[in-house]
Amino acid sequence: MKLRWPQTLARGLYGPCRILLGAIFIYAAIAKLGAPQDFADSIAAYHLAPGPVISVMALGLPLFELACGLFLLTGYFCTTGLLSVIGMLVLFLAALLIAVVRGLPVECGCFGAHSWLDANPLVALARDGVLLAGAVYAYRHSLARELEARKNREVRS
Repeated sequence: MKLRWPQTLARGLYGPCRILLGAIFIYAAIAKLGAPQDFADSIAAYHLAPGPVISVMALGLPLFELACGLFLLTGYFCTTGLLSVIGMLVLFLAALLIAVVRGLPVECGCFGAHSWLDANPLVALARDGVLLAGAVYAYRHSLARELEARKNREVRS
């Protein structure tokens, strides 16, 4: 069975996309784990969550990002990791967009406090949008791979 060019390209992009997303989320998690108070201050600047929740988010979110990044890098629970990344990116985009619309002077906080990667909220919105598009693409491809594997198991049975 010959693969058409778009299918070949799609199969070739899935792995690098998944690995890049995993590496980005691991990097972001490590940067935030190193300075949880700075990350808590970053979350508080958005004025979207009450004080006690901010502390839990500042400690828990980087660990969740780290787990998702490891899922993507290792390939275990990859579909779950991708779906989690999509959910996080949607929430990050919504929070950042709300802050921009409200005129709040926030830094994204995605890569730790005072990172050059978070300096401009509009750049952070664009970056997170691109990451979301990559995550959705990888998730769709991952689902297609799982369905194909399931069909192959059923045929063998």
